[in-house]
Amino acid sequence: MIAAEVSEVKPDGLAHKNGIRAGDKIISINGKKLRDILDYELATADEVLNVELERDGEHRHIKIDNPHLLGLGIYFSTSLFDGIKTCANKCVFCFIDQLPPGMREAVYVKDDDYRLSFLYGNFVTLTNMNNEDIDRIIEDRISPLYISLHATNPQLRLMMLGRKKKDKTLVYLQRLSDAGIEIHIQMVMCPGLNDKDELERSIKELSSDYPNVGSVGLVPVGLTGYRDGLYPLRSFEKQEIMELIEQVERWQEKLERQKGEPWVYIADEFYIAAGRKLPTIAHYGEFPQIENGIGLSSLFIDEAEHGIEQLKAVASKNKHEQRTTKAVKQAQTAQGQKTGQVGHTGKALPRIALVTGELFAGILEGIAHDIHQITGIAIDVIPVENKYFGGKVNVTGLLTGTDIVSSARRMFLEHGVPDILVVPDVVLNADGLMLDGYSPERAAYELGVEVRVFGSSGEGFIEGFMEVIEN
Repeated sequence: MIAAEVSEVKPDGLAHKNGIRAGDKIISINGKKLRDILDYELATADEVLNVELERDGEHRHIKIDNPHLLGLGIYFSTSLFDGIKTCANKCVFCFIDQLPPGMREAVYVKDDDYRLSFLYGNFVTLTNMNNEDIDRIIEDRISPLYISLHATNPQLRLMMLGRKKKDKTLVYLQRLSDAGIEIHIQMVMCPGLNDKDELERSIKELSSDYPNVGSVGLVPVGLTGYRDGLYPLRSFEKQEIMELIEQVERWQEKLERQKGEPWVYIADEFYIAAGRKLPTIAHYGEFPQIENGIGLSSLFIDEAEHGIEQLKAVASKNKHEQRTTKAVKQAQTAQGQKTGQVGHTGKALPRIALVTGELFAGILEGIAHDIHQITGIAIDVIPVENKYFGGKVNVTGLLTGTDIVSSARRMFLEHGVPDILVVPDVVLNADGLMLDGYSPERAAYELGVEVRVFGSSGEGFIEGFMEVIEN
């Protein structure tokens, strides 16, 4: 039996006032069984709610007046009450199949659930769906959806997904598009498979035949050092990346005229690997592929540059206070007075080391240089080599505590121990742990240095420096 277990009840909410408590299992509302949080949201949009629940093995019925359509004010232990739909494909590029052993169990789950696509921006393949699922999406207006397609060539797509029989993905895609469901497409680019002529075909067909596809994002295949027995893939060479960017830029110019936006977007990794300047944030419009990480680097730079202007003001104020303090102390000394603290303490600013993936290191070094010029804070950037995954993994979000500690130790030997080591919050999960189970506290203990977590956005990054200066 499907049941939604209540994990928390909001104080003074309707559930609390009507006796619903943590641990209760909601069976139905107004006779509607709840499969997931989406059913719950729809069911509670009514003025009278007849709630059937289970408590301590007994069924109870509670009638609740909801005149303002406020919902019950409860939180659930999971958003999907009937379990996560998983992926049955054998994709040649699957990152989960390349994970090293010994990680947290949840990391190995291959989710392929359209509800998680809507709720969290996860990309799904549609291969485990049926007409009933498509009907529900259309009827309940579950939009937008994020779909992994990889190629419009049916035979190539089947090969890349590792499927032996055809699926209805393109049929479902057409139904969803025709019904007005907003769709954003991901294509994992694999050299020699879905690039060049195949990419040309995919962009042409998606841009002309599916009116509600809002964007297409091209991301490079991720290759770890754990590919024994898997399909032989390789990374793009620099020249191939340049050709891909030029090919897509031709489409972007054409689509800009037709649709008023570039529509097909290239992953940040491609620009950085090719040594190309990143597009400005204007290029990304409303950032339709932000769930794919596309445009995050440009957004970080823009937010950081704006934040640096604030840093200038704070640094200027502090310098003024330091000069005032010095002048007062000199005057007091001349008068034979004691020179205790007056105004700004004049305390020396700490030296900071920033942890990042190898891919983003160059960008971060440029921003760190600007911050140093303004504030005087000595900043080292530590590009962490990802030995845990091996292969070509170089993004910040996949760093582990093991590699962070190892790289930091090498830097400390060469440049000395900093006062503060900064790790970005993107390396931590909701429990504050890295992929290998390390916590910032454990890293701090092993390195013998204070570890702080800064926001991984440009705004959060600058806020971290603000706290350092002001405290």
